[in-house]
Amino acid sequence: MTAFNGYPFSVMLALIMHGLIIGVLLFLQRADSEVLDVVRPPAVKALLVQENPQARNEQAQQQRQEQQRQEQRRQEQQRQEQQRQEQARQEAARQEQVQREQAAREEAARQEEQRQTALRQQREREQQQQAEQQRQQDEARRQEQERQRQEQARQEEQRRAADAAAAAQAAADSQAREVAETEAEMVMAYTAAIHDAVQRAWSRPPSARNNMTTVLRIRLIPTGEVVDVEIVRSSGDAAFDRAAETAVRSVGRFHELQGMPPRMFERNFRSLLLTFRPEDLLN
Repeated sequence: MTAFNGYPFSVMLALIMHGLIIGVLLFLQRADSEVLDVVRPPAVKALLVQENPQARNEQAQQQRQEQQRQEQRRQEQQRQEQQRQEQARQEAARQEQVQREQAAREEAARQEEQRQTALRQQREREQQQQAEQQRQQDEARRQEQERQRQEQARQEEQRRAADAAAAAQAAADSQAREVAETEAEMVMAYTAAIHDAVQRAWSRPPSARNNMTTVLRIRLIPTGEVVDVEIVRSSGDAAFDRAAETAVRSVGRFHELQGMPPRMFERNFRSLLLTFRPEDLLN
């Protein structure tokens, strides 16, 4: 066994070649229909020879070539794998582009459908608006006609009412004149009663002189009671002014005014002016 350690490749190659030759011969012998004598092949002897440096170099070169072929196959496999990956990426990109295009087409179709729907809805709204405007115009014309009819009726009614009011005003004016004359007489009568009551209560002070004048504003309530006395214009003599104010306050209440009509009281006696002079009391 130790003798073959230096020649493993050569010995194995020789044994394989002999085995092949024997196998071919056996195959040809079986294929031949004639009976052939078996000829024993000459013995093949394998001799161990000393290792040849040139053979060793060739063997190393063959190993390097084998390694190069393996490296080339590996590189070719890598290149093919890279091509497959690149093709797969390209296919994925193509599929993605197709999907994007499909999505874009679907989005465009959806937007177009929405646009058509919006246009249809817009047309429907416009038609509804036109119908509503027409209805409003018809309603406005009807209301205008009704208003004109009512206006004519109102004007006719106002004309009749004006005629009746004119007649009633004429009668009222006539009656008012009669009432005014009667009211003026009543105002004069009540004023005279106030004048007499104040004159009876007034005491002229010793300092009174001719041409002195004091004007008082008195405020009454419908019962005739005096609620306020105010000096509107002073005579310049405090005693004279005080005497005039005291005279009104001493009366306190004008009982003659209790039966006065309210309207007459409000117009003439709610607030009135009294003028005091030394020579007389004038209203």
